[in-house]
Amino acid sequence: MTLVEILIALAIASLMTLTGWRAIDALQTSRDRVIADASTWQRIDDLFATLEADLRRASLTEFSGNSDSLMLLQPAINGNPTAAVVRYSTAQISAGMNDNGAQPALRITRDGGSAHTPMADVNAVTFTYSVDGVAFTPTIATYPRALRIRIAPAGVGAATDTVERTFALR
Repeated sequence: MTLVEILIALAIASLMTLTGWRAIDALQTSRDRVIADASTWQRIDDLFATLEADLRRASLTEFSGNSDSLMLLQPAINGNPTAAVVRYSTAQISAGMNDNGAQPALRITRDGGSAHTPMADVNAVTFTYSVDGVAFTPTIATYPRALRIRIAPAGVGAATDTVERTFALR
């Protein structure tokens, strides 16, 4: 073998190594993004499941809500003499990145008695309520017939993507 052949073989091997390294790096980046997106969607799904369970247990006598929070009363259970007030609210969060490398604007939290549970980090959230099941308004003082929550997840898809869930109540 001549020196030229060896240099050509080394150049080809270097190009193949560089191409392989870039492909592996792209796969790892994609995997990390998919895992972060899946985590975000799981937190949003957990929020919806928890909210649905709270709404099923809620008392029809005490309910109030506006576009960024809702408060409901749950009857006493398991021999506990006091009813529990459950509140879902949103708050601005400090600057920082979430798991997706995006900067969410709001954190949805669930306050139930002494427990303060962060549910999901989102770019936007809106609660709307319907007394008649047709027209939705941003505020309510009585137990509604339907509740609609609209969420713009942080770091998932395009900035205009939203998730909407409507709960039929009563």
